[in-house]
Amino acid sequence: MKIKYFKVLTLLSFIILCITGEIQAQETLKKDKSIVNNDEVNIAFGKVERSNLIGSTSFINADDITKYDNTQLVSDALLGRVPGLFGYNNVRGIGSALFIVDGLPRDISTITLAEVEQITILKDVNASILYGSAAVNGVVLITTKRGDANKPQKKFSIYTGISVPKALPKYLSSADYMALYNEARANDGLSALYSKETIADFRAGNRLLYPNSKYKYPDVDYYSNEYLKSYKPFSKATAEFSGGNKAATYYSNMGWEQVGSLFDFGKAKDSKQNRFNFRGNIDLKINAFIKSSLDAVAVISKTKSPVGNYWGNASTLKPNLFTPLIPISMIDPENAVLLGHKADINGMYLLGGTQNYLSNPLADGYALELNENVQNNFSFNNKIDFDLNSLIKGLSFHTNLSFDYLTIYDQTFSKEYAVYEPTWTGDSVSALTKYGNDKDLHKQSISSPYYERRLGFQGYFDYNRTFNDIHKVGGSLLAYGNIYKKSGDFQGNKNVNLGLRLNYSYDNKYMVDFSGAYVNSVKLPANTRRAFSPSLGLAWMISSEDFMSSIEDIDFLKLKLTGGILNSDNGIDGYFYYLDRWDYYGSYPWNEQISYTSSDDGTVSFHNSNDRLKFEKRKELNFGIEGSFFNQKLYLETNIFTSLYCDQITIPQTMFPSFYTDFIPYENYDDNAYRGAELGLTYTEKFGDFQIALGANALYSTSEVIKKDEVYTDLYRYRKGRPVDARFGLVAEGLFMSEEDIADDEIQTFGTVKPGDINYVDQNDDNIIDENDEIQIGRSQAPFSYGLNLRVTYKNLSLFAIGTGRMGADSYISGDYYWVDQNDKYSEYVLGRWTEATKETATYPRLTTSASSNNYRNSTFWLYKDNYFTLQRAQITYEFPQQFVKNLKLQGLSCFLDGSNILTISKHRDIKELSVGSEPYYRSFSLGVKTTF
Repeated sequence: MKIKYFKVLTLLSFIILCITGEIQAQETLKKDKSIVNNDEVNIAFGKVERSNLIGSTSFINADDITKYDNTQLVSDALLGRVPGLFGYNNVRGIGSALFIVDGLPRDISTITLAEVEQITILKDVNASILYGSAAVNGVVLITTKRGDANKPQKKFSIYTGISVPKALPKYLSSADYMALYNEARANDGLSALYSKETIADFRAGNRLLYPNSKYKYPDVDYYSNEYLKSYKPFSKATAEFSGGNKAATYYSNMGWEQVGSLFDFGKAKDSKQNRFNFRGNIDLKINAFIKSSLDAVAVISKTKSPVGNYWGNASTLKPNLFTPLIPISMIDPENAVLLGHKADINGMYLLGGTQNYLSNPLADGYALELNENVQNNFSFNNKIDFDLNSLIKGLSFHTNLSFDYLTIYDQTFSKEYAVYEPTWTGDSVSALTKYGNDKDLHKQSISSPYYERRLGFQGYFDYNRTFNDIHKVGGSLLAYGNIYKKSGDFQGNKNVNLGLRLNYSYDNKYMVDFSGAYVNSVKLPANTRRAFSPSLGLAWMISSEDFMSSIEDIDFLKLKLTGGILNSDNGIDGYFYYLDRWDYYGSYPWNEQISYTSSDDGTVSFHNSNDRLKFEKRKELNFGIEGSFFNQKLYLETNIFTSLYCDQITIPQTMFPSFYTDFIPYENYDDNAYRGAELGLTYTEKFGDFQIALGANALYSTSEVIKKDEVYTDLYRYRKGRPVDARFGLVAEGLFMSEEDIADDEIQTFGTVKPGDINYVDQNDDNIIDENDEIQIGRSQAPFSYGLNLRVTYKNLSLFAIGTGRMGADSYISGDYYWVDQNDKYSEYVLGRWTEATKETATYPRLTTSASSNNYRNSTFWLYKDNYFTLQRAQITYEFPQQFVKNLKLQGLSCFLDGSNILTISKHRDIKELSVGSEPYYRSFSLGVKTTF
């Protein structure tokens, strides 16, 4: 595979060189074809002009986005804008990228786009290698804003809006649930649990006779407007200040955000999140050759919500279990239990419950104080820059030291409450059974403490010099590292490496870059824990050649070729895999001898040692073209890439006899290949007062298992030669219609099979359906993804929209909302169930009160094509006329109306937009104002 790609690229280079030689022989006039918008781009440990980029690198200037897109999150800003980015954090579909903020790894959830100056995506090994082992899947560099002494500014923005749930789960009513549960019992040969009279009493029709029957015959819908609002509000205000003088400059960002909740009952109504953020970036000129910068960030978030898991309980608690609220007016006032109660709801209700349900999400929301989740995030940076030009022209030295700390905990005031189970006589409560007591414990409870801590450092010499206006020579020699630790992680994650970069450019036409990292790992044995990772990049600004001068429509055109090998321990999940590991079974860890009378206590081996265990590797080759055409109207960026992830660590079971299983060591064994292409296009055009900007990017990325530890009897079960993300499962061929069908078919080994159960294909013709009949039935990751964005401006009014799409992935319908058995709550999805009456048209297996292991497993029955397009955001912005703005003593003033997650186009939109067991997915709309002083 690698040889094939090298041959293709070599041939392509030879053809280009031949054409070049032939055309150069002709007499042509030299024309300067340079990049007009030659932005400075942040790269690993430095900056370069866009024209001098060699590695596969894309970038976004944040201010260019925020003019017309009010997106707040860095992750949202990346969606659909960057060629080669799958989602917001997966470079080329290979794996999660490393996020670097101001030089060191950080969590991007604490950063808003308003704080960001530029985002750079380092996609290939050559561009990212200096960050060492952790950069194996690419790097996203985020550089925050700095102050400018020549451009002091004050910016303010404020907006408010609402978020509307995309979809809410739909569960059956009490009566329908009871009827179908009886049906499930009948399918299992059991008698009915609910009588016809009981089910009839729960039907809504009987409430005409008994107006208060909803208390006697509960039908609780936790997603109804009785407990939830139709939307939740949010607001945000941000202030930015920047400026300074020759000695010091500053940038500061302060923000407050409040997000409400959907809850509309009891104390839960007051649920909300408040988030405060502050950033201060200060740059100081110490003397003629020393500069320093101090950055401090604080993000404090407090989220108040009901105690417990409302959304999780709402998806499991059946509607007929208990009456949440019992009207006091329906209770005999002489009832002894009532006379003894200490707490009620607004003097009108008692909390309902049973002996089996002493608490519930509604009672928690009415009776308990809200839980407050507190998150405190602090970051600190200190950079020092030394200009060593007086010693060696072009030489400088830079340091950066950072410390980040995150704490999370829950706090609430402890209380207890009583619930009551009513006994009904007619339409009134004749007796009450009380469970628990009402108590205010008068103490604050702190729970779920969690922390993250990161210490980072870097120091590097940097050299950049131009000789005779033609020869640009540069280089960097660096040391870089960080230590990350979190709660429960006793070892911590350490990443330390040395780095070297050497680059040369001749007349801005021919460029070469050698970058390498000497990496270190604490996860490997002493004799293999260090390795050198090399990379090489070549670039040719072909548009600067004489033979291109006559081609008017090409502004600039650059060809790039890079390759490299990156040693990494990023895929090694644990520590000490290279050592013998012994553990114990049973209750007595000090027992050092295997017991002959008991098989489960004693010391046993888990794996053997291997002092030859080494780094996993990413070997990559990348060919790219970058260009601008038609007087800067069209910009193109495209890359073809191939990557081999080899020497992946596993325990190779197939290399040893079965009796040796517990003594097999970890080995470098598995290999996976990734290959594909990416394309980015931007086109701008102006028609009078109209200006149009259209952007499109696409990624095709596929993978292949090259080598894997596996042995199967049947060839179709092998993962080798298939995509890394291949989904394996059974092929379903409908539902069994009768006992005769079952008797005539192969034996299915996943439990008792009855009419209405799923019938599977016997792949190996052994007359038995088991795991050996699983084949590849789909892919979990879309090989093709794309993004589209459009901006239309007419005078002071602009319209912006951006969307993303994917094609080629397959997903499973799963979870208790869809896979209903035993004592699960019944959703509307089961209405298409198999019965004798509906067996010809059924879309769902029979209901059962047993574990349905035959039906609820990965198969084509539950598989669907996960192709979709989502309109992520749209915004209308109006810039007020400059004369009006000047009269207000302002530099700029605009207002906007925007929406996010607006529309999803998919055959399975109902599945994609539904969240079960957690808070809903939202569509959001807001109105805001921005101003600049």
